[in-house]
Amino acid sequence: MFLKKMQQRNPELIETAFYLHRKNILEPNTYILDLDQIQANTAMMAEAAAENNLSLYFMSKQLGRNPLAAQAVVEAGIKKAVAVDPWEARTLAQAGIELGNVGHLVQVPTSMLSEMIAYQPEIMTVYSLQKAEQISKLALEQNRVQPIMLRIYSQDSFNYEGQIGGFDLKNIDQVIPELMKLKGVEIKGLTAFPCLLFNYQTKKIETTPNLELVIKTGEILNEKFGLEIEQLNTPSVSCQKTIPRLAAAGATHGEPGHALTGTTPYHGYYDQGEKPAMIYISEISHLKDDKAYTFGGGFYSRSHLKNGLVAADDYQNNSRVYSASQPDSEMIDYYASLENRDRKLKIGDTVLYAFRTQIFVTRARVAVISGIQNGKLKLHGIYNSQGQLLDEKGGSRL
Repeated sequence: MFLKKMQQRNPELIETAFYLHRKNILEPNTYILDLDQIQANTAMMAEAAAENNLSLYFMSKQLGRNPLAAQAVVEAGIKKAVAVDPWEARTLAQAGIELGNVGHLVQVPTSMLSEMIAYQPEIMTVYSLQKAEQISKLALEQNRVQPIMLRIYSQDSFNYEGQIGGFDLKNIDQVIPELMKLKGVEIKGLTAFPCLLFNYQTKKIETTPNLELVIKTGEILNEKFGLEIEQLNTPSVSCQKTIPRLAAAGATHGEPGHALTGTTPYHGYYDQGEKPAMIYISEISHLKDDKAYTFGGGFYSRSHLKNGLVAADDYQNNSRVYSASQPDSEMIDYYASLENRDRKLKIGDTVLYAFRTQIFVTRARVAVISGIQNGKLKLHGIYNSQGQLLDEKGGSRL
């Protein structure tokens, strides 16, 4: 999906990936994170957010919850993270990353609430009165009043299957007084997901009904209950392009994830803003008829995979693009395949892919590398998909 844009906008990352695989420094099934470009992308968004008086929490699941990448994002200007689930929150907090939003998209299990509250997140998203009651009780035990954000929906909401939940707008008059009775929490935010979506037919970023729902509900809570809602959080497709749009709509917060690596759907079609900063290394395993099969483990069912870039030791002068496909979602991604009608592909050839991914749900490795943009390569470490260090490599120069 992003291979053509990678060739145009970050050829240095392609060169680096070929080099590191051909030299047997990195294995197949490894993502490279271009640390410097991630920082540049982050700084771009942080500047836009400051100009538009919008706050940002960064999402790290797409990056495999990687602590080095997270620290680079913090240093570049987005200071706090949103954790998609409590396990991500734990990984980030233990790496010294401040938590902005915990509990969205995944609610915190009862058994993990005390731990999450102890990390002192800026806000916790809740889907129910019962969860708010649990947080209130445990927060008071820690002598804390925990700010909470209500996930809301209405009959007009856009929802993904498997991500449905929250407070129904039609019941808001009944539930808010009950929430306000709780001594250990205070209502400080509202959210829904997704508030923006990329339309692949029109090639435009469009709003969903959720955006207006968040803004209007904030007005209702102020008018009816006197609540000062500090966070109107409107996630999805948060990037430099959409930050002014969110601010103009009345939002206060966005949550960039794919924009950190320049891999929102928008970035697959346009050259503005964030540059691609992540690439996946594979290798040809075997050949059969007019197919070449490449090692998997890091593919993703919603990747929109289209092509792979192939070369051997002569990669600087002789790389070729081949049509690619991956197994259906019900199959394990042991392999993907390339069209090999010209029968020129060979076992052991390096294959590079650039597609939409979520590293945290894969079996891939993650190599964090700086100096790609200036030729002073440094491998900071190799991690698994959950942000755990596998091989430090001594911070080696390459």
